[in-house]
Amino acid sequence: MSSVLSGVIHTQSEAVAALVAMAVKHGRCVIIDRVSAGESRRGKLSRHRTIEVCDAFIDILAAYFGVPGSELRSCDRCRRDIARVRQIGMYVAHTLFGMTMTEVARGFARDRSTVMHACHLIEDMREDREFDAILAAFERLSAATFLGEGRGI
Repeated sequence: MSSVLSGVIHTQSEAVAALVAMAVKHGRCVIIDRVSAGESRRGKLSRHRTIEVCDAFIDILAAYFGVPGSELRSCDRCRRDIARVRQIGMYVAHTLFGMTMTEVARGFARDRSTVMHACHLIEDMREDREFDAILAAFERLSAATFLGEGRGI
């Protein structure tokens, strides 16, 4: 996990500051486009919007976990550590953003069955306290960044 995120993130502004710091560290720019709470739960994410949201989310995954975004976006098989970060992203997109597995699959350029496998795998891995703490911190960052303040996460 990045040393930039040594504290707890409570607000959207803290999340944005952390993202900017990570982006600078990795030589990337960050464009944040918030998803309104419940936007995808109502089934209103268009195909284009799903891809936009997942693309921005992949940038955050890459910066947070220190992996190349190009490898996360690749349709080819990849190293286990890259696949694990992508699986975390698919899990969070489904559970936190409320995207359907089909929407997540479209946004990550994968099959729905791959998303289902990722969600089951990450859920099982949450039994490990250290992994769960890392994932919970990433979920807080994602919620503050994409869903805004007041979500209660």
